[in-house]
Amino acid sequence: MKTTLSNEKGGILIIFALLLFVIIGFTALAVDVGRWYTVRSELSKSVDAGALAGANNISNPYLDPVELSKEFARANFSVGYLMTDTDTNRGAVSFDASKNANDHTITVTGTVSSPGNLASLFGIEWIATAASGVAKKNKVEIMLVLDRSGSMSGTKIADLKTAATKFVSFFEETQSEDKMGLASFATTARVDVNLGTNYVTTMNTKINAMSASGGTNTEDSLAKGGAQLPDYSGVPGDQRIQQYLIFFSDGMPTALRDSFKFNNTVYDGVVVGQGSSGHANCRTSDYAYMSIANYLYQPDGNGSTYYTSGSNTVDPATTGDGKSTATTSCKNCNYWGCTSYLNTKWYLFESSLGPVSGYSSESCSIPTNKLIPYFCQAAKTLAQQNAQSLKNRYVKIYVIGLGTGTEIDQNFLTSLSSGSDYAYFTPTSSELEAIFQKIAKEIKLRLIQ
Repeated sequence: MKTTLSNEKGGILIIFALLLFVIIGFTALAVDVGRWYTVRSELSKSVDAGALAGANNISNPYLDPVELSKEFARANFSVGYLMTDTDTNRGAVSFDASKNANDHTITVTGTVSSPGNLASLFGIEWIATAASGVAKKNKVEIMLVLDRSGSMSGTKIADLKTAATKFVSFFEETQSEDKMGLASFATTARVDVNLGTNYVTTMNTKINAMSASGGTNTEDSLAKGGAQLPDYSGVPGDQRIQQYLIFFSDGMPTALRDSFKFNNTVYDGVVVGQGSSGHANCRTSDYAYMSIANYLYQPDGNGSTYYTSGSNTVDPATTGDGKSTATTSCKNCNYWGCTSYLNTKWYLFESSLGPVSGYSSESCSIPTNKLIPYFCQAAKTLAQQNAQSLKNRYVKIYVIGLGTGTEIDQNFLTSLSSGSDYAYFTPTSSELEAIFQKIAKEIKLRLIQ
């Protein structure tokens, strides 16, 4: 009986020793696997960070995106991190990167060796780990909409040209695939460069040719610039080309475009407000210093071309039914009788904005002190409507305002943007270059996947 018990004790010791060896082995294996998993995870993060950084700067003229990718990867996983090998000849961490010029992707690969606890029992001291990351810059369509009104003359427009041309050049490397266009505005708005590829030279030539004069037609510039961007609202989000409109202005809206009827003829024209020297246009406190120009400008003209009817100019400052002098109900009557006089029908009065408060849509000779506040508010409202229609189509709108609180309305300009994060303001034109570059980098960051 004692012999049997002794034998059993010996068997138990052997079994325990074997189980202890297995337990220790599994513990060592768990440590190995845990470390390898952590190393693999961190290495993957580092190559992803490198690829994203490179793709974000794939068209940056001042940086090599391949070298930048490797630098970012190394910054996220240094030699010896997580007890990995430090011998550069054996298995210390190393990164490589490449750029595909055809699809604008950056690929980063990383390799590193980790020590093995259980593996070392079998003669394997180091376990190699590899990871790769790929990032791509999505396609983009950008419209620049720039203010060239009279208040931009001198240093302002010179600084704007420098800032805008550098913005355009920031996207030079991808211009064969991306699209960009230019619209500018003063009394009238125009499309200087249609949205398209291979745009850098043409865009910069047109920007440098801009000269400052005239009023500020905010609403038509947004309409014309926005019309260049295709409507992708029906396209699934992951397939939609990202679109941006960069709107710059240094003043208040002082012009608007609409249909007008004069002497029984309907015109598509631009009406502009004029302020006396030293007084900002379309500000509540300055209405008394404003007048509405007695010219209806042609919307696609150069800002000095206006409509005439016979020997008369089409005068939007006079309101009425727009009928001929023989049939109009707007009569100028005095002691000697009634004579017809010039009158212009504003179709804007029949829009969702409604007529001037207290007057019908065909009231004759609405007083200037009633017409000007309506005109100023309408110029803002139409601009906001045009901006909102673009935002409804997923177009992101950046706004840059140049001027002080007496020169620009920050609340109004912010309302045009896609939110406060998309609105920038500066009192001095010397800061425009930095703002345009910041926006360019933000756009690049949003294009990476």
